[in-house]
Amino acid sequence: MKLEFEEGRPIETVSPADTPPNSEAIPHSIANPIDSKDFASFISDKKKILVVVNDHTRSTPTAEVLKYLELKDKEVTTVIATGSHRAPSQRELEGIIGGKIPPYGGRVVVHNSKDPTSLKPMGKTSRGTELSFNSLVFEADAIVPIGSVEPHYFAGYTGGRKFLLPALAGFDSIANNHCLAAEESSRVLRLEGNPVHEDFMESLEMFGRFDDMFSIQLVLNAKSQVSYSSSGHIIQSFKQAVEFANQIYVPKIQEKADIVISVNKPPLDIDLYQSQKALQNVELSVKEDGIIILVSSCPEGIGDSNFYKLLTSKNAGIGKENSRKFGYHKAVKLQNLLKRTSVFAVTSLPYEVPEAIGLTPYRDLQKAFADATRIKGKNSHVLVVLDGAITVPMP
Repeated sequence: MKLEFEEGRPIETVSPADTPPNSEAIPHSIANPIDSKDFASFISDKKKILVVVNDHTRSTPTAEVLKYLELKDKEVTTVIATGSHRAPSQRELEGIIGGKIPPYGGRVVVHNSKDPTSLKPMGKTSRGTELSFNSLVFEADAIVPIGSVEPHYFAGYTGGRKFLLPALAGFDSIANNHCLAAEESSRVLRLEGNPVHEDFMESLEMFGRFDDMFSIQLVLNAKSQVSYSSSGHIIQSFKQAVEFANQIYVPKIQEKADIVISVNKPPLDIDLYQSQKALQNVELSVKEDGIIILVSSCPEGIGDSNFYKLLTSKNAGIGKENSRKFGYHKAVKLQNLLKRTSVFAVTSLPYEVPEAIGLTPYRDLQKAFADATRIKGKNSHVLVVLDGAITVPMP
């Protein structure tokens, strides 16, 4: 989708840093982990191995990692950690693991957060999150979480500790945790004092078994290529990946913009539910009463509709009495965003869908930009964010 600008228009463009790919990053980190034995030594006395991988809503090049895992003569289960998302299609599944089966063989299981027969309870966090997890994590001798670390609009960052909660959790556990995202301190780039992150960490501490985990965390460049990998201890490898992620995903901008165009790329443009990331990540880069133009295909429509139902409820759906309902956090954050800025949504959704929640619908980006220009003026400052779901421009 092309966009033409007037000559002389003040425009700033940002995207994740185009750092060079590093073909040695993964094998080097596996052989030189943080606070852990190297992978071969770690796995040597383990029999039942659980490999935990991201689902189709993440661009993590999981197949690139799997080919380095020497797991011969092991009983291996690879679980697709879907969290609350739908199961991947067969094509999506093969894209994740690099074929019909992983290179080391074994069985593949797709986590189903709504299947009580696959879950095992594990107590309650201090914030009231009733925990239940896929029983596979309790049965394995060793757990190998594979993820990618990038900014997340309410958890601070993706990756690392998220492999357990929410990725392998029961639906109610996810909903309980995510209601914490409605709090102001649950925001992008923040870990300390972030109740969602701290709830993740508490659940991980409750689970324990740190010596039975070997984490592999990636940081990707603008082309979704591996630029960095950290392995070993689940917490330490995550922290180290966060430091590198800040260099990739947090570009500095000259000033806040009057108009921010946030382009949401696949796979996070899959639906409206996932597209909200591309709105919240640019919130700090738009002026008060500015305009955000969201560009997101949304081929699968709304996605999980709970947040949408809360926003369109005639009975004050985002009142506190609904705070434990799944999607509440998204409803609150979007409502708060719309109090200080306007949002134009260039999507494939029927116009009445975005209109019902306060977004101005468009099919054509040029038309959306022209209307924004009429409102904010021909000399208004424009910021174009080329991968809004993972880029956090900072003034």
